[in-house]
Amino acid sequence: MSKPSAKVMKASARLLAVQAVYQASLNEQSLTSAAAEYLEYRTGMDIDGEELVAPNKALFTAIVQGVEERRVDLGHVISTHMKNGGERSEILLKSLLMCASYELLAHGDVDTPVILNDYLNVAHAFFEKGEVSLVNGVLDNVAKALRSA
Repeated sequence: MSKPSAKVMKASARLLAVQAVYQASLNEQSLTSAAAEYLEYRTGMDIDGEELVAPNKALFTAIVQGVEERRVDLGHVISTHMKNGGERSEILLKSLLMCASYELLAHGDVDTPVILNDYLNVAHAFFEKGEVSLVNGVLDNVAKALRSA
């Protein structure tokens, strides 16, 4: 089997980061512990006969550490751009928005459409059309707020 492309490995890193942040939030586990578990046990897993692509470990680690270090600021940015303030949003949705917002904030070297597209693909994997539209709208607003300055 050939090595996956850098683009696919980055997309995998984003997916796994969302899952690690979700798991840590759900289980009241440290992000460091959840991230280590994902890197050790979840990369290369076989799901429905298909092996998951190994993530770009540097990107995965940067996202998870960035979310941990900036959780309060990211939560504020997200809630500012959600129509309902984000108080009742489910954990998985918040995990996705936290990871994407961190990347928009910290990875100015990555084009906004690349980040948005990968996180919308993650949203499609877990949510129905309504939630995906919500993710799209919130991230578009967050991107404008964080990257237009």
